[in-house]
Amino acid sequence: MKRAVGGLLLACILSLGQTAWAGPAQDTLKSDVDAVLSVLRSTKAGDPGRTERLAKDMESFFDAKELARRTLALNWTKFSPQEQDSFTQAFVQLLENTYVRRIETYTNEQVVYLGESPLGDGRVEVSTKIVTSRREVPITYRLINGSGAWKVYDVVIEGVSLVQNYRSQFEQILGQESPARLIERVKKIEAEGPQGNQK
Repeated sequence: MKRAVGGLLLACILSLGQTAWAGPAQDTLKSDVDAVLSVLRSTKAGDPGRTERLAKDMESFFDAKELARRTLALNWTKFSPQEQDSFTQAFVQLLENTYVRRIETYTNEQVVYLGESPLGDGRVEVSTKIVTSRREVPITYRLINGSGAWKVYDVVIEGVSLVQNYRSQFEQILGQESPARLIERVKKIEAEGPQGNQK
């Protein structure tokens, strides 16, 4: 599970580059990711503080609670407010750790913005593609403006949604186990590090 999501998150950071048509959500997203790219370009793996800087910059473009709530879908209401907070913290920490490890492989692939389109209810999609010597990879970001700022709540890479990918796995677990047990599982995956759960 972690490897698949790691690939999704790596593609996220790679897909912010050349701009075709920009809207406010796209502009915000690009600004946030430019900060991450600046760290990658000005430092190298192992430099003091690099990992912490990357993790901090990542926090600026994901809406943690919206991401967690949409991932759990109807199961969100089965969690107590305290469990919702615990799950959100554990899940986002997992994504952060996976993301920071994967973006170390950033190699300046060519990236093109294709613009943004409204989804309604304060939501938009920003379409991009990664262009390599062998293929083009379509990436769609879904953003929401729920608190006065555009934040990512889902990423779709070649038709695979980050939220739906995790949702299906968590639904299976919650069909047999409690919210508390799911939170424990997420924390365990996060604690295992890059060698854990490499399926």
